[in-house]
Amino acid sequence: MKVAIAGAGMAGAYLYRLLREQGITAHIYDANEPTSCGITSCGWGAVPTVEVQRLISRFLEPSDYELQRFREINIEGVKIKGDMLTIDKPRLIKELLDDAEVRFDPLDTGMYDRIIDATGVVRAFLGPSTIPPLLADCTQYRVRTDQPKELSINISSLGYEWCFPLSDNEYHMGFGNLHGDAEGYTLPTDIMAEVSVCCNCRAKVCLSSPEGTQPFVVGKVVGVGESIGAVAPLAADGIVYAMQTGELLIERWDDPNAYAEEVLRRYDWMNLERRGLNRLIEGRMPLLEELRAFLKHTRMAGFDMRMRHAMYFFRRMLKAASARNARPQQTA
Repeated sequence: MKVAIAGAGMAGAYLYRLLREQGITAHIYDANEPTSCGITSCGWGAVPTVEVQRLISRFLEPSDYELQRFREINIEGVKIKGDMLTIDKPRLIKELLDDAEVRFDPLDTGMYDRIIDATGVVRAFLGPSTIPPLLADCTQYRVRTDQPKELSINISSLGYEWCFPLSDNEYHMGFGNLHGDAEGYTLPTDIMAEVSVCCNCRAKVCLSSPEGTQPFVVGKVVGVGESIGAVAPLAADGIVYAMQTGELLIERWDDPNAYAEEVLRRYDWMNLERRGLNRLIEGRMPLLEELRAFLKHTRMAGFDMRMRHAMYFFRRMLKAASARNARPQQTA
């Protein structure tokens, strides 16, 4: 069987190694990314920690990619206990690909028996989802500073700012929002005064959930990772699920439709999160079952988040959204 993987990010690189483990040679195609590291984003949190280590250890030594490990995260001034990592994603992707040749020429679909779409929000070979995608704009920076900073998230209207420590003096900072406000976002003035910017870029994150990102299989094309909505809608994390969907596909390699059914079953909690996000967009508090799905996700991720925390954070988000909507709109 001739196999092509479209996309050399986290999902594509991990699937490449899984296929090689099965004795299947795959050709990898990618677009030239206009970023200094060649991918977006350059460093990110990865949860749950135990599952990250299990997935990576299938091929590599997990500790080689661990940048920082944290026992708590500061969300809006509330310290939440947990277990979280930031990882060296560019190095991990590079070493998962190993000696693979990444091709940048157009992929000729007629040459292959199966094409894996790992192109994320682009869905270059699966085509558009049947439901319009829910995409968050992100602006992100990798910075250096001698001023120590903690792992933190500050909530905005339908989005948040983050600070993820990568090393003793390097941090990944940014802002993502469903309103599209991220396009004009820059780091706050007080932060800019104390950091030097190594690089920055913009990206979009799909928050549609698998239920809202179908189809997963189109003819001989099968999707993995973000291209099939395997991203937690409220937290916007997807590294673990990019790798997990590759495993699910390998287990059902001869039956892609069974794979699609398993994705919907496995990530049903993402669909509940997405429905809760829809309510936030409408200016309403998520239902109890949607809040419970969110809490289930945070506990799977190793965080000791309680219902009172979730209610507080979502009320802050709704209050910020209400204040934003009340501002006079500028006209040209």
